[in-house]
Amino acid sequence: MVKTYWMDSHLLPDLSGDAKAWEACLERLPGERVEKIRRIRHPEGRRQSLGAGLLLQEALDRLAPGAGITDLPYGKPVCAQVPFSLSHTKDRVILSIWESADQPYKKEDSDYLIGCDIESVQPCRMHIARRFFTASEYQSLEAVQDPTMQDELFCRYWTKKESVLKLTGLGMSLPLHLFDVQGSQVWADPQQVLAWGAKAAKDIPQEKRRQIQKVTEILLTKHLFLKEYRWQEYCVAVCSLMDCFWPDLQMYPK
Repeated sequence: MVKTYWMDSHLLPDLSGDAKAWEACLERLPGERVEKIRRIRHPEGRRQSLGAGLLLQEALDRLAPGAGITDLPYGKPVCAQVPFSLSHTKDRVILSIWESADQPYKKEDSDYLIGCDIESVQPCRMHIARRFFTASEYQSLEAVQDPTMQDELFCRYWTKKESVLKLTGLGMSLPLHLFDVQGSQVWADPQQVLAWGAKAAKDIPQEKRRQIQKVTEILLTKHLFLKEYRWQEYCVAVCSLMDCFWPDLQMYPK
């Protein structure tokens, strides 16, 4: 079961305010996360990173005490014991994480089991949609006459696409127009995927080549399921190889 937790990072302390409470929060986190947070200059960014660290650490302490975090070649953080994904925007942070001992997944897929994204609804940008969406996605968006509904649909498509990128760990190295997210599953044209995979795997280090090959395999042979949540002015999307999502967002702390 994939559960998604959210936190209001605006409620967290900051170094420029309550320094004592700030340091107390940092003490709960591993050294790598603390170093990352201390390098961030902007208060909002610091609180976002702190919130992400607290969400993840609480979950790991509960599900896999002592588990460590490593990075895939393109930078995706992963945990061998518990698949997860993090995302944030403005003062909202989310964590999607696997929480089910009786619903096993294939261990070789653990690094690519979950991806999530959160975005606030903004005015639709058709030039962005024309560049990054599939032709079918663009046409369906263009057909929406109500501006408010069009804004929301744009955000829904974007968050779902971002959740796929987060699952693969490739970021924008995976072209957004390569796959369609209009339904509850991701669809990609096999010929386009093969062409992209062959081109992307050229002249790069072996570790990155293996990740490209794994993502190509996933897009060609696996089902990628999508779950959407609508929360206040935010769209939340979760992508997973397992069609098993908790029905509602979970607040942290409860």
